Amino acid sequence: MEKIINSVVVNRVADVFGEVYEREADAIFRFCLLRTSDREVALDFTQDTFLRFWNSLMLEKDIKNHRTFLFTIARNIIIDWYRKKKAFSLETMMENAAEGRSSFALAALDNVETNAEAEFLIRKIGELPEPYGNAVYLRCVEELKPREISEILGESANVISVRISRGLEQLRNMLHMENAKTKHANT
Repeated sequence: MEKIINSVVVNRVADVFGEVYEREADAIFRFCLLRTSDREVALDFTQDTFLRFWNSLMLEKDIKNHRTFLFTIARNIIIDWYRKKKAFSLETMMENAAEGRSSFALAALDNVETNAEAEFLIRKIGELPEPYGNAVYLRCVEELKPREISEILGESANVISVRISRGLEQLRNMLHMENAKTKHANT
């Protein structure tokens, strides 16, 4: 009898996991890639995120919002990685930029020009200082509500709304400066 119950639980967990994976895997990967600027590391972190999610489902944890839960796991994995990573050299950062590993194509967009603009904006969001970068990314790219972001980041929805507002203001300033540089270079 116990084997039948375990089999039912595993099948139910597998169904939920499959649905959530199909719906959220790309978003989790993009989030990890934006924060790490390394495709291989982002793939590993995405895999680790879903492995932890699977384990939580198997332990029958009460997960109210799967998407919020996944972003929280991914965020914690990235934080741990940065803590372990003692020195990030300028040379490594320059190599990543030269190899184009700090950006990625949004496959859902067909228009190449729109794709380039989206990549540019996502790179600029990645340049925002914390605590604004994560909040703006989750709101603008992943289209999460401030309440969902507050659960992921462990802050109140009010604080998140302020961070989004201030982050967007900084992003606008960055874009204006970039635009001014481009105009100045063309004259």
